Amino acid sequence: MVLIRMKKIKKSQYIIILESFSDSITYDGSQIVGRYSAEKYGVFGETILIFRGGMKLSPDEMVDIKDIVRESHLNKILISSDDSLHFIIEEFDIQPPNMEIEYYRLQVLTQIIIEILRSKNVEIVRKGTDMFVKEKKLNVAIATTGISSSKIHFGINIASTGFPSHVNAIGLLELGIKQSEIENIALEIAERYIEEIAKIKEDVSKTKPI
Repeated sequence: MVLIRMKKIKKSQYIIILESFSDSITYDGSQIVGRYSAEKYGVFGETILIFRGGMKLSPDEMVDIKDIVRESHLNKILISSDDSLHFIIEEFDIQPPNMEIEYYRLQVLTQIIIEILRSKNVEIVRKGTDMFVKEKKLNVAIATTGISSSKIHFGINIASTGFPSHVNAIGLLELGIKQSEIENIALEIAERYIEEIAKIKEDVSKTKPI
């Protein structure tokens, strides 16, 4: 059943898993657990899982301690949306897993997404790994590590509804991105990320130590 409703695309050492956007999948924090793609899809190694659906996370399901401490008194659900584009990246190439390196990679991913959206005439202001349009938040992003892998979740709002009452946010559709563009944008983001990581590895391999 799974193989009918999703695609697996091999790119370099990564496999992109693209779930059908007709199947809404809610991001609830379980997807950032180590080896999620291996257990759900039978796909091993470096993976980028792309799916579309809402978000709903309570403080117990979050890994961002700063947000939990800062916002847990505001709402029982701190992260939510009705419709978002999700990227779950899992990487095993750095052993032991290094959270600092994974946050560097998250910064790379953020910049790639900003460049692609700016090419679509979306004017974005970047604050770390957060993206804002007219002071409205467009995404959520986090990096973390487990025993043997590092993981990233990056969620981009598609609709402009379903956010917690304390969050001023916006979605891609409100910014002029068409429904028909979203899948191609998602694949371009994943492929650009893979290319950037490959370039870094190539630079490492060609550089003499001092």
